[in-house]
Amino acid sequence: MGEKFKIIGAFIVAAMLLYGCGMADKQAGDQADQSEPVHSQSKTPPTLDLEIGDDTIRTFRGVYSWSYYDSEEESMVGVEASSDPPHEMISMDNARKVDRHADVALEFGEPPVSYQLFVWDEAGNSTAYPVAFDLSQHEGPTLFEVFAHWEQGQASYVVALDVE
Repeated sequence: MGEKFKIIGAFIVAAMLLYGCGMADKQAGDQADQSEPVHSQSKTPPTLDLEIGDDTIRTFRGVYSWSYYDSEEESMVGVEASSDPPHEMISMDNARKVDRHADVALEFGEPPVSYQLFVWDEAGNSTAYPVAFDLSQHEGPTLFEVFAHWEQGQASYVVALDVE
């Protein structure tokens, strides 16, 4: 009879251990899901539009580095995309005419952690500007680059504007 109680006791202990291990995995999985950024499923960086006065102007995405979780592969994926330099990406002949006194709002598909603004000249030199996008400091065809940073990576956006 003592042998029978030992076997039943061992079975109960094993069942408790297996149940506890299953709960620990579920809890660990719940914690990992909670710590994932909201837009980690996006396979490419968000879009960027400029709201200038009443106009919406789409930018061109340039070089970027991005990572996301691929649920099918159950792993993180990293993407590195290259492009021409901003001054070679867009022809200044296609610059959109904008009023130099108009307000500019940057409308990202997902707000970045931070971003920087650069102005490019025809020779391929860039100058950093304060974060405020102020058109009154510019005149004529001007190439702007916005370089944005997110937890998943970074991306460059380019737009040509003819500031009047």
